[in-house]
Amino acid sequence: MSSTPRFFVPPAAIRGDTATLPPEAAHHIRNVLRMEAGQSIVLHDGLGFAYSGTLTEVAGKAAVVAAITDRTPVAAEPTTRITVAQALPKTSDKIEQVLQHGTEVGAAGFLFFAGRRSVARLAEGEKIDKRLARWRGIVLGAAEQSGRGILPTVEWAGLTPDLVRRLGDFDHVLVLHEAATFPLADALRQVAVTAIRLLIVVGPEGGLDDQSEVPLLVGAGGVPLTLGPRILRTETAALVALAQILFAREMMAAGGVTVSHAVDVTAV
Repeated sequence: MSSTPRFFVPPAAIRGDTATLPPEAAHHIRNVLRMEAGQSIVLHDGLGFAYSGTLTEVAGKAAVVAAITDRTPVAAEPTTRITVAQALPKTSDKIEQVLQHGTEVGAAGFLFFAGRRSVARLAEGEKIDKRLARWRGIVLGAAEQSGRGILPTVEWAGLTPDLVRRLGDFDHVLVLHEAATFPLADALRQVAVTAIRLLIVVGPEGGLDDQSEVPLLVGAGGVPLTLGPRILRTETAALVALAQILFAREMMAAGGVTVSHAVDVTAV
């Protein structure tokens, strides 16, 4: 990993060969990292481009400004855009693990929903807005640390039926379910190479309800699958699936072979 600090900034912050950093990034540079004029930074515009720059104005309370020296496309973005639909786990630290590590692995976005067996619940309104703001902050930090080119999205989907109504936004929906017998490797062989918007659905600690939720997901086009014989925690399941799918798809794109073995995703 590069030691040069990276920051996501709005595209409008970069004008020609000059960038004016937004308040949060400026605060971090000035008060947390205590950087000085002449030091190097890398800016990401969220559209897939990175800008190498040198700080020119840091001192005082004025805006932090950098001189742009180079613009290059970010090679860290997967061609396959995978969104994780994660049922709420019991504790917030599990959500943070999914967000942080999922961003590092290469998730394009996260959809949280309240599964039938989810113990945790979110009330509508301000509480959800505050949680989303915090979750997006976690994703921002992980994206900057891992050198992502496009900032993953974080949204609240509601209940399982609300999530089901959004399945049409994706080219293929993979439902991780402990009772499934269809392996991930076989499922991926049925996904067209042109299908680039994938959704992984992960249940809470007790798994997806096979009497209500799974039929709903399958009826909307979801494919139940297993990752193999071993049992993973809910906060681990999406990460394993993400890594395996991205590896398999990248191998396919390169003309190689897909993965042939996987591990299970039973959530506990």
